[in-house]
Amino acid sequence: MFLSSLARSLKGRANDLWLNIGTAGTAPAESVGHVYYATISYRCIRSLLDSLDLSHDDRFVDVGCGKGRVVCLAARHRLSRVTGVEYSTTLANEAKRNSERMRGRKSPVQIHCKPAEDFDYSDSSVLYFFNPFEAPLLDSVLQKARADRRDRPLRMAFVMESPAQRDVFARHTWLSCYNRFEDIDHHLVAFYRNS
Repeated sequence: MFLSSLARSLKGRANDLWLNIGTAGTAPAESVGHVYYATISYRCIRSLLDSLDLSHDDRFVDVGCGKGRVVCLAARHRLSRVTGVEYSTTLANEAKRNSERMRGRKSPVQIHCKPAEDFDYSDSSVLYFFNPFEAPLLDSVLQKARADRRDRPLRMAFVMESPAQRDVFARHTWLSCYNRFEDIDHHLVAFYRNS
């Protein structure tokens, strides 16, 4: 167990070095309702991004982007735009630095330091969540996304979906789950789209 964890950490740091970014580590949650910062493996993120079938017309938003690992990997695809939303000033600043200095960017990147429930989702087509907050805040964010999108197409990937978060999605009948699986790192993942 220790050796596999060490190997995973070393692979993450090697990928960070190769991309010229710094996304390793954890950070405590700075506000009630939010979850501490952590990230998943590069291998897992690449697999999830491939599963989303991203196209050059997509406007990808990482909700709770932390230091920007997913933002940077998404920006290596040719997309209309990649956006990170992060309420922590410290993490948002790191995400911005990472997105500015990363190698291989093919898409424009924006980082917004604001609460996810206040972000304007009207121009978004794909939302990505790596368990950024607890169920009540997720409910607020989904309400805001629905109001902003007004029935225009929207896809979502939610990584590490808890039973309470799954219940929130179930109450949002405007969304349907079109894929639920365990990713290569054994996280529960759910893909949603508006009906």
